[in-house]
Amino acid sequence: MLKKVVLSSILAATAALSGVSAFAYPERPSDWRVQYECYYFPVRVLSMLTGVLWDVPTGAFQDGVKGAIGGSKMVARNLGNEDGKCDQAAGMLVGGPVGLVGGSVYGLLHGFGYGAKHGFLGYDSPHSGSHCSLFQGRQYVVPYDDNY
Repeated sequence: MLKKVVLSSILAATAALSGVSAFAYPERPSDWRVQYECYYFPVRVLSMLTGVLWDVPTGAFQDGVKGAIGGSKMVARNLGNEDGKCDQAAGMLVGGPVGLVGGSVYGLLHGFGYGAKHGFLGYDSPHSGSHCSLFQGRQYVVPYDDNY
């Protein structure tokens, strides 16, 4: 058993150091970019559709909540005391629904644009953006890399 392990280790080290690994990933022809984009186009379209389907409702929800909170605080602040109970109650009754609707409409538009752009174009790196991958609409597109 030890002989097999030693022999396989020697063969692996020989293959790795002899330059055989240079042929494992052949050089891409210079005109391959056009073919790559043509073959990859359906994936981009599918990714864009799923990005829009995910980001529109999540954007509407997220921005609707932000708008409701902001509208409530704005009305309470304009009534005189942002921390007063009566002012906060009036802010929730008047500013909350208006902010919810306004934020939801903004979230629909923002989610559509974000999902379409990042769904079709992809991301520069896995660490770009400020949200976690699930809520960022990260789909299947990997940007073409000439220096792979």
